[in-house]
Amino acid sequence: MKKKILIADSLNNALERERSILSRASFEVFTTLSGTEALSIHRNRHVDLIIASLELADMGGDALCSLIRQDKELKGVSIILTCDNNPACAARAAGCGANAYITKPFHSEQLSEKVTALLTIPRRQSYRVLMKASVMGTDANESFYCSTRDISLSGLMIEAERPLKKGQVLTVSFVLPGHGQITAEGEIVRIDSRGTVPGYGIHFRYLPHKQRQAIEAFIAARSGQKT
Repeated sequence: MKKKILIADSLNNALERERSILSRASFEVFTTLSGTEALSIHRNRHVDLIIASLELADMGGDALCSLIRQDKELKGVSIILTCDNNPACAARAAGCGANAYITKPFHSEQLSEKVTALLTIPRRQSYRVLMKASVMGTDANESFYCSTRDISLSGLMIEAERPLKKGQVLTVSFVLPGHGQITAEGEIVRIDSRGTVPGYGIHFRYLPHKQRQAIEAFIAARSGQKT
């Protein structure tokens, strides 16, 4: 079956351009100019991926994302937010539980890469979200944004364009859909340089009991297990 993608953007030309890019990849694509209508379409069609602008006319893309993450029937969808290239955009995307964001204008390859990553990874590993990290030690107080590939009780795999080193300690913070904010400290124990964006394996140094329970419940739900 074709994967279903919903595009919500306030600009018609952006809608048509993104629709064209994705239609060539044989996806079933729905489009709307409204966040309210996007919510209705997803409720009726249960799409696999939503691409939404932060600057929709009736509500921000981050507000749309937050509403979806609070609904147990709708929250499993992957969400990419599009916005202007500024730090405030990344902060808004990180705070609402989006899986990724992309800045305008963007190339078709950038969009296709993010869409492919979110739609083809296994269900057990389908947790991708924008997160904020700060480097401790020699780079104390310096923070940056990255995204996860996978999460487990022992750690997570992140993608970051900022170069990192094995042995560095990070504090990572992200919104776990359905379970709220997670903040944990971890050490980089592995580096994967095979992809276009380097991957870094992080082992949790300490995970509070409530956050450990939240991650365990999230993984179990995604893999169809009972907690």
